[in-house]
Amino acid sequence: INLTRLDESPAELGPGTRDLIADSLALAEQCARELRTLSYLLHPPLLDELGLGAALRQYVNGFAQRSGIRVDLNVPVGVGCLSQDVATTLFRLVQESLTNIHKHSGSQTAAVRLARRGERLTLEVKDEGRGIPSERLRVSDEQLAAFGVGITGMRERVRQLGGQLEIKSDRQGTTVTAILPFPEGQA
Repeated sequence: INLTRLDESPAELGPGTRDLIADSLALAEQCARELRTLSYLLHPPLLDELGLGAALRQYVNGFAQRSGIRVDLNVPVGVGCLSQDVATTLFRLVQESLTNIHKHSGSQTAAVRLARRGERLTLEVKDEGRGIPSERLRVSDEQLAAFGVGITGMRERVRQLGGQLEIKSDRQGTTVTAILPFPEGQA
């Protein structure tokens, strides 16, 4: 607000000062946008309000616009009511997987599928990119942490819910699959 008032003031400012004020205003606006995005990503309000399907649709649409990657999303209506922990974990897995696709794969497409099979909930995120080097997939969680917290964090979140995370990758792309227990009574 002070920058805007200063920028709009009729006072005579030194050479380049208006440019500095304009740059500072632009930077402040960018920071505010990024903080709103970060706040949303930490806990998307739609997850609580409308459920996982709507939150994923909104996130995937925004991701596709920002990245230029076309994402095919398939979240059937009949998946059932998910606990907050399960919904948040699945949302985070999609988020991290799509971020990795954007940063590392070179793929122009991605597919996100959520399905219920008996007492298991399966999330699959695929791309058609360059794949992850096999030596990187064979390392321990401790060694993976050296590359960043993404894959390790995904594995740990799934493990805490009694599930398993599998990553398959070759030169035709990568598939991240999370399988979580989903007892019949939760539907």
